[in-house]
Amino acid sequence: VATLKEGGFLTMDEDFFLRLTDVGKEVAEKTYEKHCFFMRLLVDAGVEPRIAEQDACRMEHVISESSFRHLKQRMDKKK
Repeated sequence: VATLKEGGFLTMDEDFFLRLTDVGKEVAEKTYEKHCFFMRLLVDAGVEPRIAEQDACRMEHVISESSFRHLKQRMDKKK
């Protein structure tokens, strides 16, 4: 939590409620988009959902934005 606060991604009010900043919401939405993409990709490839969930959680944080957009664009064309 301290790291997220220091990074400007969330705030804490006097009642200790945490709230995402606009930047935090944007990052969260992008991360969730990546997570859903990798979950779908892995499950469609035959990976057991529990393992796909764990792997997607890792993949969403390490892939560059550029690589993700290229990969997503390529996969969207195949539909």
